[in-house]
Amino acid sequence: MSVLRNQLLPWIKVLACQALVLVAVLFLSRWITPGTLPVLLGQGAAAAGLGFLLRMPRIWLVVQFLLPVAVVYGDAVPAWAYLVAFVLCALVYWNSASEQVPLYLTNRRTWQALADLVAASGAKSVVDLGSGMGGVVTFLARAQPGVEVSGLETAPLVVAASKLRIALSRLPNARIVYRSLWEAELGNYDVVYCFLSPVPMARLFEKARHEMRPGTLFVSNSFTVPGRAADRILDVDDGRRTQLHIYTL
Repeated sequence: MSVLRNQLLPWIKVLACQALVLVAVLFLSRWITPGTLPVLLGQGAAAAGLGFLLRMPRIWLVVQFLLPVAVVYGDAVPAWAYLVAFVLCALVYWNSASEQVPLYLTNRRTWQALADLVAASGAKSVVDLGSGMGGVVTFLARAQPGVEVSGLETAPLVVAASKLRIALSRLPNARIVYRSLWEAELGNYDVVYCFLSPVPMARLFEKARHEMRPGTLFVSNSFTVPGRAADRILDVDDGRRTQLHIYTL
């Protein structure tokens, strides 16, 4: 239930912000013309501002800003734009259908909590399984210069974007590898981090249990290992009440 709540909560906030701003627009309709492009942009900006006050992630602020224009002017979008959008989505969510793992992005407060955990553990190597846009990798590599940080990802466009991010960051201890997490040798790392979904957790932990060395850490963002209680749960002070489930091998 908590996972479902976390996934629905951003959409509830989006609809609440848009509804509040729409009420304000209708109240001011004697002075402005609702539905015009400037008003829609202003409505989106106001909703994004409310989202910022609610500490919503940046991607949801973009959704807030564009939603009114998308709803009103959706018919004006040329047909080829939908094909382009489909191709881009396929390149971003390449493995979501086959492995049932959506693209979850770790927020900044969780980056810091993870960096503190890595520092306290004395780890020298960390891997992010399904590293997305490389936020975890770049943050950890910058925060812990003596730690080798790797990210594994298989979505083509996401890999390209994260590799560019690493290159621009000029962090010699960070790297992104185009590789499935099932092909990774987890025994090479002191800390294995993942933010996946409930579906692969049992199989992934079994793989970790066979490959990882005694005393190393398996850390899962939000999703637990079925039938196995975490050795420690780290609560993150963020808007979505993130929990890091820590298993010592």
